[in-house]
Amino acid sequence: MSGEAPGGSAEVPQESTGSPEPAELLDELAAVRRRTRSARHAYWFPLVLFGMLTCAAAPLYVVAAPSAGEFYSGSGRPTVLGGTLGRGFYLGWYWLVALVGGYLLTLLWYRWHARRAGVQTPARGYLVTGVVLTALAVVIPPLSAIQRHWQWLWLLLPGDVWIRGTFAFLIIAAGLWVLARAERSLALVITAAVYTGAALLASLYNVENILFRLGWNPGQADLSLTVLPGVLLPAAVLLIAGAVAFAARRRVRPA
Repeated sequence: MSGEAPGGSAEVPQESTGSPEPAELLDELAAVRRRTRSARHAYWFPLVLFGMLTCAAAPLYVVAAPSAGEFYSGSGRPTVLGGTLGRGFYLGWYWLVALVGGYLLTLLWYRWHARRAGVQTPARGYLVTGVVLTALAVVIPPLSAIQRHWQWLWLLLPGDVWIRGTFAFLIIAAGLWVLARAERSLALVITAAVYTGAALLASLYNVENILFRLGWNPGQADLSLTVLPGVLLPAAVLLIAGAVAFAARRRVRPA
C-alpha cells in the first residue's frame, strides 16, 4: 500500500500571481492621463506670442493717441481694429496682420508640438475663431457704409468696445476661451478669465486714470503716453501667464 512516509514534508502552496488590484489599475490609469495631459499642454506659446505682439503695437497706440484738446469720436469711417482716429489706420492694419499671422503661427506650433510629444491638441477651432472674428472686424465697417440695409451689423460691434482701438484684445480673449476648452486646462481657463477682464477694462475705461490717482502726472508733451497703461496691462497678463506655463511645462518629465 503506497502512502506518504511519516514525517515527510507536505507540499507548500505557491502564491498565485494574479492581475493587479482594480484600485492599482485605476491609479495607474489616472497617472497616465495626468502625464498625457501635461505633455499635450503647449499653450504657453500663444500666450507669449500675443503678449509680445501687443507690446510691439504700443508705439502705434502712442502715435494714434489723441492730442491735447482732441477726443475719441465715432464720426467718419472708423476702423474697428484701429479705433476711430484717423491715425489709427496703421494700427488697424497692424492688428489685421498680427492677429491672422499669430493664429496661423499658433496652429503650426501645435502641429509641431504634436509630432514631438506624440499627443495632439485640436487647435483648428482656435484658428477659426480668431480669423473669423478678425474678418468680421474688417468687413463690417465698409459693408455697412456701402449698403444701408447692412447697418444692423454694427449691433454686433458696439462702439464702446472698439473706440480705443482695443478690439483686438477681445479677439485674443475669445481665442483663449476656445483654446482652454481644447486644452482642458483649468490654469488656461483662469488665464482667459483674467485676460478677458483686463481686455474689457482697457476697452471700456481709461486705465491711465488709475495711475493718475496714484500720483502719475504727465506733462503736455507726454500726454500721448497715457494710452500705454491700457495696452500694457493685457500684455502683462499674457506674458506673465505664458512664463508661468512655460516654467511648469519645463518641470514635466517624460513618462
